[in-house]
Amino acid sequence: MLLDIHGARGSMPVGTAEFARYGGDTTCYSLHHDEGDLVTIIDAGTGLRLLVPQISKPGTTVTIVLTHYHWDHIQGLSMCAPMWQGDLSLRIIGPGDVAGAVSGAISPPWFPVPIADMKIEFVSAPESFHIGEVEVTTFPLNHPQGGLGYRFNHDGRSVVVATDHEAGTDADQALVRRSEGADMLVHDAQYLPSEIESKRGWGHSTWEQAVAMASQAGAGQLLMASHDPSRSDAAVDDLVARSVDLFPQAAGASCADRFSL
Repeated sequence: MLLDIHGARGSMPVGTAEFARYGGDTTCYSLHHDEGDLVTIIDAGTGLRLLVPQISKPGTTVTIVLTHYHWDHIQGLSMCAPMWQGDLSLRIIGPGDVAGAVSGAISPPWFPVPIADMKIEFVSAPESFHIGEVEVTTFPLNHPQGGLGYRFNHDGRSVVVATDHEAGTDADQALVRRSEGADMLVHDAQYLPSEIESKRGWGHSTWEQAVAMASQAGAGQLLMASHDPSRSDAAVDDLVARSVDLFPQAAGASCADRFSL
């Protein structure tokens, strides 16, 4: 399997030069088979714009799995031109009332036209399901209004995505259990340890907590994500360097990166 990164910022996109290398777009990943065929898109932040040219084929149906419905994880849907033009059908899987959450956010008066009028199948995520030959299992994340993490398994390889999660509660147990032996864990690392006390309840983790999760799970690689929108490339580099000292296979999610699992 191949994991592509199209956006990994948290909360809001940023566009000035000091954020260019790790990217200014919000969360969006895509999972592919080894030959490049798309399996699914994971979250639909502003990074979705970078993927749209690859999926803009008339008659295509694309599956998107959403961890939750905060704006930085769905905003890319509002600018997905082939969907609005009727060329692209979507199957959107997520926690709870998917149709209500997505349609409520992307509709008048917050958006000029209602997304509910488009060719979209909304599916509430079960505990386990398949996307083609890929087995998917879900688990709860600790994030305001809730969220889901996903584990994707295929042909003996696996990746776990837990982009927005605040460590330190019982939800950690499910995350570690679902991440056990994964080839890659994509985990929230928005804050520094010195910042977390003032951010309790905001739904994000520190890089130290991300490293601890990957270590406990025995993950092969750790990809730290949901970068703070105020954290420059240089500051993320420093965060990654400290992480590598404790977990050598750690990296920061950087736009346009591709990982082979």
